[in-house]
Amino acid sequence: MNNGIYGAVSGSLAAVNKLDVLANNLANVNTPGYKKDRIRFESVLAASGAPGRGDGAREAPVLVEERYAIDFSVGDIRYTGNTFDLALDGEGFFVVNTPEGKAYTRQGNLRVDANGKLVTADGYEVLGGGAPIVIRGGTVSFDAQGKMFVEGIESGLIDVVDFPRPYDLRKAGSALFVPNIPDAVSQSAVGTKVMQGNLEGSNVNAVEEMVRMIEATRSSESCQRLIQNYDQMTAKAVNELGKV
Repeated sequence: MNNGIYGAVSGSLAAVNKLDVLANNLANVNTPGYKKDRIRFESVLAASGAPGRGDGAREAPVLVEERYAIDFSVGDIRYTGNTFDLALDGEGFFVVNTPEGKAYTRQGNLRVDANGKLVTADGYEVLGGGAPIVIRGGTVSFDAQGKMFVEGIESGLIDVVDFPRPYDLRKAGSALFVPNIPDAVSQSAVGTKVMQGNLEGSNVNAVEEMVRMIEATRSSESCQRLIQNYDQMTAKAVNELGKV
């Protein structure tokens, strides 16, 4: 088989995977605190033989290796005026309890559940001092340091932590992250301010993602045409050889 078809097939699969990533980003363009995914491709050789060798070694087909990454850049912060909308001005994450353990998020559209606990939109407990935050009272406010005041009385501190850069985190949901190393130790998010009545949006730029989606679609179509051409060339070669 002509080794060129390997590159065409690999390029087509890469374009499909890129489209999947872009589609997921676009689906979360309005998800608060969402961090977009990025996919990068590197060419690799599938065999040790090099082109142009005189020892009979076959030329190595060029394939594509995919590398995924999360873009942790800050999304646009907008004012909402809602008491339990919290945004972080700076680095770091809120800490939440999930059935699998602690997770970290910048999704600040919080609420109070039936038990008086401060929870995320998905119902996960928000932690303060390592424990769930329970609110008993009608008037609640947070200062820039994350201190919580209920009826004007200081009643706790919402946890805001950070990790060394570059972040070694993976997604555990649309806006939740967990360390790749289970025993990774978080640190205080120095200089980060809590902004009550504000909400950080997704860092997805819809126009930019659409442009990339169009590019990926055209790339996939080009690879499909190459595959068809190689197939036609192979069929023609077989037919011609059969006449000799």
